[in-house]
This record gives sequence, C-alpha cells and structure tokens, in this order.
Amino acid sequence: MRTFSLFSSLLAISQLLLLLPSAARGSDTLFKGGTVLSFDNVTESVKVLYNTSVLVSGSQIVSIFPQSQNVTLSPGTEVIPSEGKIMSPGFVDTHRHLWQSAFRTLGSNTSLAEYFFRYSEFTQAGTVFTPDDVYYGQIIGIYESLNAGVTSILDHAHHTWSNATALAGLNASIASGARVWWCYAFHNLTNGYTREDQLADFEYLSQYGPWRNSSTTTLGLAYDPISLDPPPLVQTVVNVAK
Repeated sequence: MRTFSLFSSLLAISQLLLLLPSAARGSDTLFKGGTVLSFDNVTESVKVLYNTSVLVSGSQIVSIFPQSQNVTLSPGTEVIPSEGKIMSPGFVDTHRHLWQSAFRTLGSNTSLAEYFFRYSEFTQAGTVFTPDDVYYGQIIGIYESLNAGVTSILDHAHHTWSNATALAGLNASIASGARVWWCYAFHNLTNGYTREDQLADFEYLSQYGPWRNSSTTTLGLAYDPISLDPPPLVQTVVNVAK
C-alpha cells in the first residue's frame, strides 16, 4: 500500500507552482518521480500517475512524463526530487472567500442559511471589519491556501461592501504573489453601498486598479443575484462585464 506524508505532499505542490514566477525568468525546473494527480478527458475522472516527473519551463508546465523516460534537459535545469510527494499540475481552487479567514473553525456545523446570517457580507461584517481587517484576512487566507499546496485561486470577493474594503482585498491578492482571479461581487447590501456604487467602483478598478500592473492577479466579476435582479439591472451588469 502506498502512503504519503501529508506535509510533504502539500509541500511538493507548493514548490511546483510557487517556482513558476522565478521560472519565468528563463530557468527550467524538473520535479522528478512524484505522484501526479491528472485528469482523463476520455473517462472524465481523476487519473493517478505514479513515478512521474513534471517539467516546468519559463512560466509553463510543459511536460508530464514517466520517471523512467529518458528526457534531455536544458543546461542548468534544477532537479527537485519528488518521490513520496503528490503534485496536481494546473489545479485551480474555483471558489474561495479569502477575506473570511477570521471565521476559520467557526462554521463547521453551520448550514448555508445560518452562514448567510452569521458570516457573510450581509452580517455585521460590513460595519465591524475595517479595510485592514479585510486585507489581513485576505492575505492570511491566501497563505493558508499556499500552505495547503494551492497556488491558483478564484476568489469570490464579496468583501466589496465599500470602495476601501474592495481595494484592500485586491491589494492583498496582489501582494501575496499567488495566482488569484479576484472576482468583484455585486450584491444587494443594506449598509447604503448601492449597486450603482458597486458598478462605479468596479469600472474604476477595471480601468485604473493596481491589478493592471500585476502578473499574477486578474480582475473578474461575481454575480450571485443574477436570477433575482430585474432584467434591466442584469443587462447592466452583463454590459459592464463585457
């Protein structure tokens, strides 16, 4: 029976993708002989590849091949032994609320309905959480992901209850160095921050926001009430997204 250290497994994934920004400067990195979690497009299921190597060149994962295969490496390629470790190249966590790190361990037995009234943006968070709280919650959430081996994250950023808190979460995402699709959430709030305010802030950030100078953070849009909003408002949001 094959067993793996959880810590070493997570470390391997973290090393794999955290090295990509440095790899973009031109070096190659070979993760040699690990266990790769891949995906089979034919069976639409996870495919486990034992004794497999992953080659990173520049900012791209360029090859996944059996350890036994004889591959010619570029001079200066860094070889990282990965036996006993698990790698999942190209894995993206597609749904996070990174700013909510302060609530970690509090909601394990919470239903979805309870979540909305205890921990979401519709609670006292909109008046209690300062921009600094959002910034540190966001960056801790990202570091938590990195520690778990996840380096590419789609953040459903519903800390957008003011211009300042929205910018704080975006800045934290950029500062982290992780790959983050930071998706500005449009929602119906009760703190006076109207949908018009949100649309104006999003348009400003899309044109002038700090993400434009980032190689790892991308601006996106999150829109939960699309099935509840009147059609003219939905169309407005769709137009902004375009």
